Amino acid sequence: MGVIDMAKGFKKSILTISLILMILFSAVLIIDSISAEDNVPKGFETYYMRGYGFNVPSSYKLVNEGWDEVNHLNYMNFQKGKNFVNISLERHSSSFNKNVMDGFSSFKLNDEKLYKTSISGITGFYNKRNKVKTFVFASEDDMIYLHIKGPSVTNVVSSIDQRDYRPYHSNEYDFDDDAYYESDAYDDSFDDSFDDASYYNYRW
Repeated sequence: MGVIDMAKGFKKSILTISLILMILFSAVLIIDSISAEDNVPKGFETYYMRGYGFNVPSSYKLVNEGWDEVNHLNYMNFQKGKNFVNISLERHSSSFNKNVMDGFSSFKLNDEKLYKTSISGITGFYNKRNKVKTFVFASEDDMIYLHIKGPSVTNVVSSIDQRDYRPYHSNEYDFDDDAYYESDAYDDSFDDSFDDASYYNYRW
């Protein structure tokens, strides 16, 4: 009888421990989910550009987006009346990356001087002029430029994790990189290198 009682007690203990672990695991999942939602302020929607999540007030309309061929920037522009959120992103910046930017105390953009600060855990460069807030920062070797009139910069960038610099060449290529390497432009440059080699009598 004592052995049977011990077996029943052991079974009860295992069930109790399993139940406690399940409750704890569920609580962690719920807290994680809530904290992720907290990053998006109430009344905002998140728009993604190259994996970065920018929060924009739901009442703002996306008026323009695309690729600026002249300045080599992806951009998204949102507007409501005279207020706006303009986002530009320079991919794989040749001039700046997070390591370089971390060494600066200020940054000049056109004729505007921006001062080093941290907003929502992101280290960048900020200034406010004529009610327009400018915030510039690097994540890895992408440069992000924000011009905002209306919402706070804190709310716009609160869903972004700033990444430390790693040369993108060592990462897996993304879709756009693959498209470039499969493009005629790349094929032409590759062909040209063979032509040059032939001209200079290089041996391949």
